[in-house]
Amino acid sequence: MSVALAARAVPRRWSTPRWLWTVLAAAVGLAVLSWLAATAVLVGSRSAVSSVKDGGAPAYVSARTAHAALSDADRAAWQSFRSGAAQLIGPGQQFRDDLTTASDNLAHLAELDFGGATGRDLLRAVNAQVVTYQGLVEQADATYREGLEKLGYAYLSYASDLLRGDGGLLSRIDEIARRDLHGIDGERDSAWAGRGLALGTAVIGAVLLAVLGYAQVSMARRFRRLVNLPLVAASAVLVGLVVWTSTTFLHIDHAFADASNAGVPAFDRTMRTQIRGADVGAGKLRAGHNVPQAGGLDVAAADKAQRPLEAKLADATDTRGLDVGLPLLSLAIAGLAALGLWIRLREYRR
Repeated sequence: MSVALAARAVPRRWSTPRWLWTVLAAAVGLAVLSWLAATAVLVGSRSAVSSVKDGGAPAYVSARTAHAALSDADRAAWQSFRSGAAQLIGPGQQFRDDLTTASDNLAHLAELDFGGATGRDLLRAVNAQVVTYQGLVEQADATYREGLEKLGYAYLSYASDLLRGDGGLLSRIDEIARRDLHGIDGERDSAWAGRGLALGTAVIGAVLLAVLGYAQVSMARRFRRLVNLPLVAASAVLVGLVVWTSTTFLHIDHAFADASNAGVPAFDRTMRTQIRGADVGAGKLRAGHNVPQAGGLDVAAADKAQRPLEAKLADATDTRGLDVGLPLLSLAIAGLAALGLWIRLREYRR
């Protein structure tokens, strides 16, 4: 057999129909792949933000508020004893209000269950210590009213030691807060461990756009048609979708980072100020110094400091309609690309 005959016997590897089917499959496959990748990023980031918004941040806020309330409860009890008001009102209404605030926040922590099994064990120990602390203060009040002032102060000192000592009630609440903060940081990192996937989504979109452009140019040469309207429409929709997904992912990332890096520390600064004031006052009163009557825990200030954090996290959950638009536009891109190539396939068969 001659070389010419052998060459004719070998079929063309890239006939026009085969080329069209290959490009069609590549375009549809890339559109589906882009949709799946973008959906994975969207679902992962939304899950992480929701976990922090509904669990991590409220748990951290509750732990820090409980600490501030118990610190102020100790100060209020000492204030009542040093002023002599304990003879009439015991540890005082402020002490009771602070203890109620602390108990409510600890109960909220239990409902959130953000710390898992370890957190539950730690919280049970904290609740047991709160009961013991309250019992010691009540014992101090009872003995003080009976005229046994020194014994009353001794019980009150035991209560303060249980609250503030190493491994005490406040240190355990701080451990809960640290665990919650670590959980928030973990969710923040996990949300954009998918950053590579988010970048990959943009890259897939760019590759798909290149495939559509290549198909448009190649078909213009093969079929003597300058414009394939479905492919042009698919390219325009694709560009819009890539811009939409990119800006939405950046928005979520920025809002989440703002909540984690600015919202949490801003709230914590407010609580630290209140805790420091209560600790200083309690220390002076325990040492026998006169301290002006303090206003107690400023719950309104704590709530006010919490609102920006909640607003930033709520903003981070705003997907700007991408969860609905993503599948619809991805389907439109795949459909338009397939239509544009299918039209040429039908023309070729005629």
